[in-house]
Amino acid sequence: MAKSNSHPITRTFLRGLAILLPLGLTAFILVWLWQVLSEAIVGGVAELLDSGLKLLGLEPFPAWASAALAAVGVLLVVFVSGLWLSGVIGRSIHGAFERLLSRVPLVGAIYPHIKQITEFFFGEKKKVKFERVVVIPYPRQGLYSLAFLTGNSLKVLEEATGKEMVSVFLPSSPMPVTGYTLFVPAEDIISTDLTVEEAFRTVVSGGVLVPPKHRPPPRGEGE
Repeated sequence: MAKSNSHPITRTFLRGLAILLPLGLTAFILVWLWQVLSEAIVGGVAELLDSGLKLLGLEPFPAWASAALAAVGVLLVVFVSGLWLSGVIGRSIHGAFERLLSRVPLVGAIYPHIKQITEFFFGEKKKVKFERVVVIPYPRQGLYSLAFLTGNSLKVLEEATGKEMVSVFLPSSPMPVTGYTLFVPAEDIISTDLTVEEAFRTVVSGGVLVPPKHRPPPRGEGE
């Protein structure tokens, strides 16, 4: 086995980077999630709280206090909802509410599919499963991206192109829960034996955590 010829200072720096980089990436993802949630949910709750205080003739809380109270309130609502749905009565009421939503125009066309996606990422039973992990030429020929085969394409696309088309979900790095739905010619699909978990780790790490069995041999070996 060849010994490393790197300088001790370099090795020490890389060792520190290996320790701190995962923490930094985790913090980055958490901060990103917090920014999204704070703007979309916590910010709205904080505004409602301030409006309620004004209606009562009270002085609004400082901005930081309103945000903190709103965040705690949102977390409590999520936790209590999960606790409530763990019971038979809660599940029954929730099921009835979902059946009611399915009958509402427009809402009924959107909600079930959004629920399927969230159940895939956060649900205990994971009812939605990607068929397999594939590679597609994206964003152009010569460049390739990992994607998840999700099903067939649109009939109108196949009629217009004269090709068999498939639908794929293209995850984004480092947040694979977001991405794009693409319709790709079946002939351009490259199948892999990567598991969904392995593909997610690869995407989240920006290609760093490729499973060992899928790494090509170093150049020069086997020649």
